[in-house]
This record gives sequence, structure tokens and C-alpha cells, in this order.
Amino acid sequence: AVAAEIRAGIEVDGVLHLGLAAGRTGISLERIARNRYSMTEPDNSGRLQESGSIVLGGPETLETTAPLHILDEEFEHDTDVQWSDDAGGYVCNETIYRTLNELQASSGPALPAIFVHLPPESEVPLEDQVAAVIRIANCLVTRPRYEVAAALLFDDQGRILSCRRPNGDAWGGWWEFPGGKINPGEDAPVALLRELEEELRISPEPKEKVAHIDYDYDDRSVSLQIWNCGSIEPTSITLVEHDSARWLSRDELLQVKWLPADLPIIEKWSQEGLPEPSLLR
Repeated sequence: AVAAEIRAGIEVDGVLHLGLAAGRTGISLERIARNRYSMTEPDNSGRLQESGSIVLGGPETLETTAPLHILDEEFEHDTDVQWSDDAGGYVCNETIYRTLNELQASSGPALPAIFVHLPPESEVPLEDQVAAVIRIANCLVTRPRYEVAAALLFDDQGRILSCRRPNGDAWGGWWEFPGGKINPGEDAPVALLRELEEELRISPEPKEKVAHIDYDYDDRSVSLQIWNCGSIEPTSITLVEHDSARWLSRDELLQVKWLPADLPIIEKWSQEGLPEPSLLR
């Protein structure tokens, strides 16, 4: 029905499909829709489609058009919400596949669309599910602005720490300064210390803001502050949210793929030199 409405030129800001998944223990954001049926028993309408394509000649898989980065940021600390690459072989997968296929073929404006599987109320309380769905809907239709604090950390050779986001993250494989979002009413140094304790299990003192940049991504805006936190012992860090870390000299700064918001700062330091860590010891 939604696919037909898209074909007819419906004017909406986004498409959010919801379905119950009795076997799930959390709220699943479906990243992928597959062009296949794989029913092992009749669906709720009594239909049994054991195999075959949903759309003849259609792509084998289609990815959600929802803003992955925004959803990642919104739910990064919510253990009840996770990404899924398996929407099943029944009507849920069929519904989102038909929607995404129609959006791909449409000449209208790009629309964010996603399917969300909801678990039984015994797994996640209903009020928590409702709150999560509202947040997901907001992510689809609003352009957020994030205040972010990140750390400039040195080792005893004057190299700086860069951390790589893991596979599965919307920016998997990209490198960044450790840090994160500043919560409403939170001071940047307090937010940064909280993030460093969560991400690296360290508690250095942010003493001086050494860089600030406003950057517009396609789906969000970021106001990024870099705080010089002085020197630490490299063996003191424990990677919790990243899959790799590198200590980079000035000459090595551009050897990794930095996040777009971080890159202008790195390029400047590559040309002009790094800030001085010894002043903060």
C-alpha cells in the first residue's frame, strides 16, 4: 500500500514501518531488505510463499534510506536498540523491500524509509518502545545539530591519538579524535571526560580548547571542539567503542582516513605543526 502511494506521488517527510517480532529481545532497526520470499509457514493472511522474488528483476538487496549516522548517534548508548541485517522472509521484509524499491524508481524527492521490528512487551516495556519509536521518527524528519567535544591526547614522543570506528558503525573504518556529544546543560570538559571514561577508560583533564570547527554533513551539523588533554601512557587506554588506535606524528597525520569534520583541523596541523603538549603537564 505504501509503495503504491509513493508511486502515486504521496507527499510525506519519511516512511516508518513497524512490525512485531516475537523472537526478538530488543528493538531492531532493519538496515537491509532482500528481494526474496522464504516463508516456512503461512503468514497472518494465510499466504505461504516459500521462495521466489518479491519484485521480478529487482535488486537482490536494498538498504534503508534512513539517516544511518543520525540513528547511530541517537541510540549509541541504548542497549535495547540495535541494527539488524535480517528483516525475515515474511511480510515485514516484503513491505520494506517494496517501499525501498519504489523510492529507488521514483523521480520524486529522496525520502528516508526504514522498518523497525518491535519485541514483545515482556522484553522491552511498552512505554520504552513508544519513546524509541518517537525518537526514530524524529531522526527521519529533522536535521540535528550536535555539540561535540573531542580530545587531543599525546604520547611521550609527541604523537597524537587517533581512533578508528568499527565495522558496523555508519562511519566504520574512519578515524577520529576520541570524544562525543555534549549533553544539554553539560560543559564541554565534563562531557569530554565522561566520553573518555566510556570510550578509553581514562580520565585525563581537559585543560585548553585548541580548535573549534562547525561542519555540515549531508544529514546533520556538528560544532566540534578539540581540547588538549596533555600526555598519557599509551598502555593506559582500553578500546571500548573503537577497533583500532594509532599514535601519529605530524608527518603521519594524513595517513589515515579522518572523519570529514576532523579533517580540516588535521590538515592545518599537518601544515603548521601540532599544538604543544608540554605546556599542559
